[in-house]
Amino acid sequence: MDQLKILYNDFCKSYFVEPNETILGEIEKVSNGNHSTKTFNLSSLNIPETQFTVLGKLFTQDYLCTSIHLNDCNLSSEALRAFLHGLVKNTICRTLELKGNGIHGAGTEALTQVLRKNQTLQNLRLEWNQIGAMDTPAFAGFCDALANNKGLIELDLRNNDISHVGATELAAALKRNVTLRVLDLRWNNIGPVGSRALLACCQSNSTLNELHLVGNNVPDDIMQNINDALTKNTEKRQIHFGHSQNMAVLARQLQNVHTEKDRQISSVLSRVSIQEQAMLKANKSLAMKTKKLQEALDDRKLNALLEADLTVATQQYHEAQNEVKKLRIEKDHLKQQILKEYQKEKDDLIHSQTKLQRELHDNLEIQRRLNEKVHDLERKNENLQTIIHEFRETITINDRDHQLKLSALDNENQRLKLKHKEDLKDHEISSSRDIQRLKESFITTEESLKEQINKLETIRTTLEREVNSLKSTITTQKLNHEETLQQEKLRMKNEEDKKQHELEDRLRSLTIAKEDLESRYNQQLIANRDFQQKINFQSVEIETFKRQIEAVQTSNLTKDTEILENREKARTDYEKKLRLIQKDIERNEELKDQVKQLENDLKDQRHNERNLIRDLEARLADLQTKFNQREQEISQLKHHEEKRLHFLRTAMLDYIGRETKTT
Repeated sequence: MDQLKILYNDFCKSYFVEPNETILGEIEKVSNGNHSTKTFNLSSLNIPETQFTVLGKLFTQDYLCTSIHLNDCNLSSEALRAFLHGLVKNTICRTLELKGNGIHGAGTEALTQVLRKNQTLQNLRLEWNQIGAMDTPAFAGFCDALANNKGLIELDLRNNDISHVGATELAAALKRNVTLRVLDLRWNNIGPVGSRALLACCQSNSTLNELHLVGNNVPDDIMQNINDALTKNTEKRQIHFGHSQNMAVLARQLQNVHTEKDRQISSVLSRVSIQEQAMLKANKSLAMKTKKLQEALDDRKLNALLEADLTVATQQYHEAQNEVKKLRIEKDHLKQQILKEYQKEKDDLIHSQTKLQRELHDNLEIQRRLNEKVHDLERKNENLQTIIHEFRETITINDRDHQLKLSALDNENQRLKLKHKEDLKDHEISSSRDIQRLKESFITTEESLKEQINKLETIRTTLEREVNSLKSTITTQKLNHEETLQQEKLRMKNEEDKKQHELEDRLRSLTIAKEDLESRYNQQLIANRDFQQKINFQSVEIETFKRQIEAVQTSNLTKDTEILENREKARTDYEKKLRLIQKDIERNEELKDQVKQLENDLKDQRHNERNLIRDLEARLADLQTKFNQREQEISQLKHHEEKRLHFLRTAMLDYIGRETKTT
């Protein structure tokens, strides 16, 4: 374990982080504990975020622990991502607990990467987080990774704000998953829609054995159907387990029979080899005796004895050959007998195995048919229940809507009548007041206008004389001013075009420099994210870049202000000259316009007064027609609503009569 401490200290040095005493103490506990179940527990401890990058690097080593607990640690998304990045490559950890860490968004994406790449994790506990909050696409990726995972057995998702949308995505993922056995979804917001999706998933998934849905507003009938589907899954699993056990026992028995027969054959063969060796020794001794007898015959000694010994030896030799033949016959007979017994036992075992397989296949076929019948009946029952429930809901909703509509229409009718009466009264009063006020204003305006006309006629005579004298002077001045204006306009346009081109070139160069600086700044930010250990060294460079950008921005602002000031100066000079020229022209035209306006105002006032009186009369007629139309529409609506109520009552009575007949 000293090696792990050394490794931890080396990682801390490489990431410029001080070693944490609590982590070192936990490493010592893991080293002194049981080697089969090592638990690394940092629950409810305040660990700095920088330590989790070191821990993520440390957990890439496979010899550390089999269970990791980080409950109620208030992990940020960056710390969780750094930690889980190292856990992706781990092949020893079997249990991961991350309760009460507010995981959402980026943290959920990091968990999806773990589920995609780590196929050894078996138990994942994520209670009291926000993985399914707001139906984010991160949770959809989490469900997709769960569908493709082939190692996870238990998943705890209690209190994770999973809605009916998240439950449908989770159900679609579970249809493809083949390893998950226990799923805890208590105290979420799944509702009836999500529970129906989970019911369809339980009917198609045969590996899921436990599904907890307390505190999700799931209807009782759907909950019962889910429990029935899960019990069927457990029964199927038990049958499959029993079948696999029977097959293992049969294979073990076959192996034992094979070993016993091999042992018997080997013992018979050893006995036969021993007898053959004995026969070889007897043959050798007989050969020696025959040699000696032949030597004695050559010496011609003891002829009678030699003949007797020869006859005895020949008899013994023939007897030995007969015994060898008998032993060989017995050996062949034993071999055939053993092979027959072995073949017979093998045939019996194969016959019993095929019989068991046939029976098991028949039982599974019967069970499948029964399951299909049960599923069909359940589906029909569910369809009937849903149809009845929907029909009842529609009837109650229609009754409630019709009652509300009738009450709302009555209230609206009364309100419209009262409002219409009040509007008519107010309109009559306001129209009478307007007419009186218009008459008075008309009389006063007529008198004032007559006086103004007399005054204006005297002024007009004097002005006509002045206008004639001014026209001659204005025409000459106007020609001179127009020539000067055209010359100045051309000069100003040329100058402004040159300045604009220069300023545009400057702005382009500045924008290119700015984009270069921004690209460098973005590159520095990406490098900071990828290499967090160099943050302390690169912060000074980032600040210098920021100052340079601010200096460039300030220089841009100063140049923009200078350009705007030059433009405004040129505009002000140009506008002053134009104003001086236009003032002389406008003075002459204003006098003419005033005379024409006074004459037109008198005509317009008379015409407007006549139009007002006509509009008021037309509005009164329109209001009367609208009132009559509204009364007709209200009567039609009442008639239609009475027809609908009568139709619904008859339908309800027919439906109740049918139900009583069926019961």
